[in-house]
Amino acid sequence: MAKHTHVAQEEQRQDHAIDATLRAVEAEKLPIEEMPLETLRDYRLYNEEARKANKKLRVCRYPIKQCPPELHPKQRVKIDTTDGSRNPIPVFLSNHLIHYDEKLTPGKIYDIPECVLSYLSDKGNPIWGWVNLPDGSKETRQIDKKPRFSLTTIYQGGNY
Repeated sequence: MAKHTHVAQEEQRQDHAIDATLRAVEAEKLPIEEMPLETLRDYRLYNEEARKANKKLRVCRYPIKQCPPELHPKQRVKIDTTDGSRNPIPVFLSNHLIHYDEKLTPGKIYDIPECVLSYLSDKGNPIWGWVNLPDGSKETRQIDKKPRFSLTTIYQGGNY
């Protein structure tokens, strides 16, 4: 019996510690007009507050701001097309995270933001095929995807 009361008291202490931490964090928050926009995290926090305020006001008073590509984590890659063409690849991605508009030449090495790499790696041509269903019928579904781009990660570092 004593063990259960001890566990309950320990949980109450943890709850009080969590509440105290949350109050401290809430007290440190800056007004949305004074929030710094210097890192990717700053932009994410600003956009969270802007969404909350806009929803509360029911008016779009604070616009969502996209983080510049310079602040995004990058990866060094060599980009090629799987069909072998050497024409420049126009890459345009504009969403809540980033506005990226570049022309990339196949065969060259670039430092590209990771969210753009994810977008490029998802591009492909679907491969359709017949699939047998559990009830014995057949249906056509997308069974695979042939990627449009070959993205090779380039590692730079010390002597290995």
